[in-house]
Amino acid sequence: MAFTVSQIAAVSFPAVLAEMRQPHNQWAENAALAELERQGFIQKLSLGENIEIPLDYRSNPDTAILAQDQDEASLIKTEVITSAVFDIAQLNVPVTWTKGDEVRNPTQAQKISLVKSLLTNAIQSHDDLIESRIFTSSTVGGVELNGLNDLVGNAGTESVGGIDANVESMWRNQTDTFTDGSDIEAAMTEMFNNCAKGSGAQLQPKVLISGSATHSLYESQLQTMQRFVDSKNADSGFIVLAFKGAKYIFSQKGGTSIYFLNPKNYQMVVAANAFRDKGDSYPVPGQNAMYFLLYSALQNVVNNRSRLGVLRQA
Repeated sequence: MAFTVSQIAAVSFPAVLAEMRQPHNQWAENAALAELERQGFIQKLSLGENIEIPLDYRSNPDTAILAQDQDEASLIKTEVITSAVFDIAQLNVPVTWTKGDEVRNPTQAQKISLVKSLLTNAIQSHDDLIESRIFTSSTVGGVELNGLNDLVGNAGTESVGGIDANVESMWRNQTDTFTDGSDIEAAMTEMFNNCAKGSGAQLQPKVLISGSATHSLYESQLQTMQRFVDSKNADSGFIVLAFKGAKYIFSQKGGTSIYFLNPKNYQMVVAANAFRDKGDSYPVPGQNAMYFLLYSALQNVVNNRSRLGVLRQA
């Protein structure tokens, strides 16, 4: 079938507005990262050599009920503070274009469109890699970006932040399994309660996160009135699922495990002056090309593993 005049004009008109020329993303939407950012999980700080997190790891061991008015108190030095230490990971996105690209985009509107497309792709590539690393640690061979598979491990006894949870029981995260839809709600309830440690606790889970399959399995077991976060979300699509008041979100990067998190005890710490930071543009040596780098310094950290949990499928 021959093209109409209007069709030809639509694809060939050289002064199409920049916004109309934007490409449609075919590979990424980092909704989980965006939700964690909205919930306060991302903390922007001035970083040093590493990220050191002080831990009040136990009650005073010499606390006691007095038997007599003048019982002697133990005056041994009180050891209740330690720290977890995390190395700072780095993320980099190179963006390169040629003079040929500039020649093929001669108008100001076209150049703006090209630059916006390159920047948008760089930021989405950056965030897509971070969303992957939320669940699984990187394996570049140097300082890795920590994933939940290590920070909130299946065994619960992993060494994290320089503290061996095999030795220090206070540093063990909650862990359990479920079989299928028949027991997923009961297992989630027990995991939530184990992380909360008490009714009305301030550090109870605020966000549950997994891959799509487990999220769908949970939703399939719910009755209508269980699904609402609030009345504004109570439509037939059930856009936002909740569990005991915590949002349950999913990511295309997630697996079958459900992680129980709160923004006080699990955080993505990023450099205040180096997160999605665009560097200057430079010529590529020996080529008719230019480049800039998008850079971040960051690390996923935990400060109380006992308040975090993973529920995995047996």
